[in-house]
This record gives sequence, C-alpha cells and structure tokens, in this order.
Amino acid sequence: MFRKLICRCTIITAVTIMLVSVAFASDIPADVERILREIRQDQPAPALSYLKSAKSVNHGCAYYRGTYNGIAITVETHPDSNRVASVLLKIPGADVTKNILPAVKRVIGPPRYSSPKESQYSWEWPKYRSASVHYVRGGKPGYGFTIVSLFYR
Repeated sequence: MFRKLICRCTIITAVTIMLVSVAFASDIPADVERILREIRQDQPAPALSYLKSAKSVNHGCAYYRGTYNGIAITVETHPDSNRVASVLLKIPGADVTKNILPAVKRVIGPPRYSSPKESQYSWEWPKYRSASVHYVRGGKPGYGFTIVSLFYR
C-alpha cells in the first residue's frame, strides 16, 4: 500500500514537472518576440527592469546585460549614442530555432538565407545591418544555445 502511494506521488510529480517544462518552453517564442519588439536597433536603449548597465566592451558605447525568462540578453549602443546597435539573445538548451523563427519573422521579416537542416537563418539590409538565428551545439545533446543576433557588420 505504501509503495503504491509513493509510486503514484512519483508519477504525479514527474508528470507535473514535464507539463511545467513544456509550458515554459512554449513561452520562448513569445518572449523572444517581446524582447525584439522592446529593444529595437537604431532606437534609444529602453529602460527595462531586466536590463542592467554593464562594463562596455567598446569605447564610447553603452553596454547592457540581463535575462528575461531564462533568455540571456546583451545590448550595445552605437559609439557616443544611446541608440541600440546590437542585440544578442542566448537561449540555453535544445535547438529552438524552428520554434522561434515565426516570432523573429514577425518582428524583422523573412530571412534572406535559410538552412533549416543546419538550424541557420540570416538577414541582411542596406547600410551594413544584419541578423541571424542559429544553433550552437554543446558537448552533449540538448546542451547548446539558440542564438538570435541583430548587429552591424
């Protein structure tokens, strides 16, 4: 009797954990879209609770770091300006490029280059502006990073 109770509790706990992780994973596209809409290239860097000022990598540029629902965010401004030059999103875990691609496309348009098999998508615009969505594999399956980047070349 006691074993059955423990077994049932274990199963219920496992199912609950799986449902929570699926629910969390399903929010990633919405989170990516929200971040990309809030932090726009060539617009002033927004004051967001999840972004904190950090030591700048490049002279004359402001640099911000933060996380939003597990997504690591890095933002850098143009030199001597408060306008955003680059946005980098780093999503840990398994490859979610196909899941987030529709959200990214809604914000910046369809990619000019795509290789779904390689999990790589890229954009190019006039005046040296570029973007990419790609997956960087880790040492073990599911231990990589999905990267979303908007930058100037």
